[in-house]
Amino acid sequence: MTDMADATHATTRVPLTRKPGKAAPADAAPSPGAGKTACIRTFGCQMNVHDSDRMRRMILDAGYAEVQAYEEADIVVLNTCYVRENAVDRVRGHLGELSRLKKEGRVKKVALTGCVGAAEEASGLERQFGIDLVLGTHNTYELAEFVGLPGMEETRTPDLPGTGDGDSAFVTIMTGCNYQCSYCIVPTVRGRMACRPMEDIVAEVEGLVAGGTKYITLLGQTVDAWRYDGKRFCDLLERVSEAAPRVWFTTSHPSNMEDRTLRAMGERGTIVGRLHLPVQSGSDRMLKIMHRGYKAERYRRKIEVFREAVPDGALSTDIIVGHPGETDGDHDRTLELVEDCAFDSAYIFKFSPRGGTEAAEMEGRVPDDVVQKRFLQILRAVEKNGFEANQRKVGSEEEIYIRRGLSDSGQAIGETWGGHAVRLDREVSNGAEPGDYVRASISSAGPHALYAGARG
Repeated sequence: MTDMADATHATTRVPLTRKPGKAAPADAAPSPGAGKTACIRTFGCQMNVHDSDRMRRMILDAGYAEVQAYEEADIVVLNTCYVRENAVDRVRGHLGELSRLKKEGRVKKVALTGCVGAAEEASGLERQFGIDLVLGTHNTYELAEFVGLPGMEETRTPDLPGTGDGDSAFVTIMTGCNYQCSYCIVPTVRGRMACRPMEDIVAEVEGLVAGGTKYITLLGQTVDAWRYDGKRFCDLLERVSEAAPRVWFTTSHPSNMEDRTLRAMGERGTIVGRLHLPVQSGSDRMLKIMHRGYKAERYRRKIEVFREAVPDGALSTDIIVGHPGETDGDHDRTLELVEDCAFDSAYIFKFSPRGGTEAAEMEGRVPDDVVQKRFLQILRAVEKNGFEANQRKVGSEEEIYIRRGLSDSGQAIGETWGGHAVRLDREVSNGAEPGDYVRASISSAGPHALYAGARG
């Protein structure tokens, strides 16, 4: 999963203890959180955002009002990421601030959840900062009792209805990962893969769509590894594409990506043509050291199928620079793959050792100045490819889905059916709200986005 900045995430609430839209009985006991406030801060990937949605539902159903500032909260929940070292450092800084606020009596309780909560460091952080509750990734149900809603049972895969911001929603189809990539802590903190039944997922999607959701994103650590009762990911994707007006999925693993899934993306009119397929390196030697389970040529062949099936589709990837043992020759192979695949964008990460992973103990650390040089070379190559691809779309007319309405800068953010990001000026967006479609001509382009109307 790719990193996201820590963020609050507004959602539509569906209570856990009563059906949506049904008022509480007149003689119902006061909610345990009545008159109290809570703040949830999320670090990491879309999976963490989805987990925060589930915890938010518990908190709101307990009667708490959500606030955005720590100083205004009785309870603060930090839902954390453990993938990169700087993410842990950021969490540590937030815990320090919260410890101070608790001493001043401005925050009453702090809960640490997510991947850091499942890691070995959690016990030390709990002692150092006086954390009131520490949860991992498979026992978030315990937060319910913490906020006064006892009786929830443990589930390894999320079985609460999906949540979103009205027009879009995340639906988790599987958790955990069965791979053992040298650099990755996810199998340690998220556990082995566990998949939800197809019928449960489809029923959840249908419920969300009936409630007004227009964009479904299927989530999983290795989402295309989903298997259940003889069905494979493509079977599920096709079913969901029949139930939802717009569908995307992330994050995929090249070893699981089937050609029929790539072809379905081009054949099914409701599937967004954006493929995020992390490659990590273009060197077969490094891919073997990383335990990725494929070679660069196999990855290239997958991209050829995608480009043929979805000619207008957007392609993105993840690349790690400076993994222990990476040579100049390995780096050159990655640059060659970047050119061959012509990625529209990429998340490029400088290697960050994570305690508990194989790579953290490996010899052959790459000097920081070399890592920085390689990072910039890959970044420039990706941006060059992205800019050239976007320039070819100037003058085309696109049906654009509005993701975010007008901002203070006077632009709305949208997405083509090919998955390309579009910035629309005020006149072109014409007051469109998230979930609406706008037809517009692409007037200009940069390396990261297309522009419709006057460029801001």
